[in-house]
Amino acid sequence: MNTNHRRIKINVSWKWGLFFFLMSVAFSSCIDDFDVKKLQDTPRLVLYCFPTEGDTTLIVVTKSLPVSSFKGDIDTQSRLTVDASVVYKVNGMPQEVKRIENIKEAQSFSQVSDSWSLSTLIGQYYAVGKQKAGDKIEVQVSADGLSEVSASTSIPEKVDVNIGDIHLKEKSSDHDVYFSVDKLEATFSDPASTTDYYSVKVTRKQKYGNLKGVPKEGNRWQYDVYANNYQDYLNYLGREDEYEWCFDSLASNIVWPEMVTTSEPLINKKSELDDDFGFDEYKYFDDVYIFNDRTINGQTYTMHLEVNSNDSYWHTYDGWDRLFGFTYNVQLCKVTPEYYRFLKSINDAQSNSWADAGLMQVTPTYSNVKGGFGVVAGFNVCEASKYIAPLPSAPSDNQGGIYTK
Repeated sequence: MNTNHRRIKINVSWKWGLFFFLMSVAFSSCIDDFDVKKLQDTPRLVLYCFPTEGDTTLIVVTKSLPVSSFKGDIDTQSRLTVDASVVYKVNGMPQEVKRIENIKEAQSFSQVSDSWSLSTLIGQYYAVGKQKAGDKIEVQVSADGLSEVSASTSIPEKVDVNIGDIHLKEKSSDHDVYFSVDKLEATFSDPASTTDYYSVKVTRKQKYGNLKGVPKEGNRWQYDVYANNYQDYLNYLGREDEYEWCFDSLASNIVWPEMVTTSEPLINKKSELDDDFGFDEYKYFDDVYIFNDRTINGQTYTMHLEVNSNDSYWHTYDGWDRLFGFTYNVQLCKVTPEYYRFLKSINDAQSNSWADAGLMQVTPTYSNVKGGFGVVAGFNVCEASKYIAPLPSAPSDNQGGIYTK
């Protein structure tokens, strides 16, 4: 290993702006390779900010901890907040910046509910001020004993996406995939005048929990019952006693089914050479699939997306989709070049089996923060949903349902 390089671990927390669909709040450890001569073992400010359309933007500020000189619990220390002066500008105009003071306030920046995750947001910063597509964003951060850092980005125009046909329980186009897949068609129009960058993600919303039944008058069992799953519900229906079912007793859950990328050229990174050497296929960070418009510039294009059926409606532990159906959601995100490069650098690093084998150099994580580390990168998201009605009976692996527009 090159002695002029050391590994420096930076733990960061960030909210991907309106990337509520992407990560809620993700607390992630990024391993980067940096030049020791540049760092000189001096802590630097780490800045993460992902602006989008809206009126509130999370700004996460921490500091780097060079492993070569640090002693102690690096995971704990790298999550500590920094008392800093934060300037956030929209088109050159400074916006109000506040700090997250408590768990309740942190909840507005996250879809998670556990107190530990929310507590890590306390002390972080957020800007208050409306911003829209086309706006230029600048962020500057300074703190005692640390060099000032700055970065800029913009908020891109969103690109509409529409869901076409959905085919359920079909054989995957990847012959190495043993499970059945649901196939979704998602269509969008790429602008011809610009070089554009995107990410796509598929989620599914479904019911889960225990279904409450209240005895009707004359029921010999004078107490509430709970159906733990769809089969329990059918068993109660088969009794002579009748219940009023409280369908609102069930909660909604959003899941991210595993995606098979071989069916879609824009996101297919599978390499025959990697297969020949037994290396793992390309990994997308947080299952967010990024691509550019190099091969589709100016076209109206239909993506063919495959997700694992066994993670979806039929094989859920309680089977409520048989009663309530479920909803597929496709999220197409237009991202700035810096956002794309940031995610791509993470993908490349975690997918580089050649580097793990010592056959290739590790690629550093991209940063556009001057004087420090991290990234400030804008995005804009468009979502489309399609409800899948309950099927009358379980589809077989060879005969799936099809849902059209």
